[in-house]
Amino acid sequence: MPQSLVKNYIHITFSTKNRQSNITDSINNELYNYIGGVCRELERQPIIVGGANDHIHL
Repeated sequence: MPQSLVKNYIHITFSTKNRQSNITDSINNELYNYIGGVCRELERQPIIVGGANDHIHL
């Protein structure tokens, strides 16, 4: 019986309002861990979560 396997990789980028520099070094690790946790709760496996002071890549 044949099987097929499909993997879709999606790159999501979102920014802060008006691209303000609101993501500081003091909160970025906690924020990225939180976003990764939300993905896992939705049964998704993020490869990496990161970004800069005004946007996030997922």
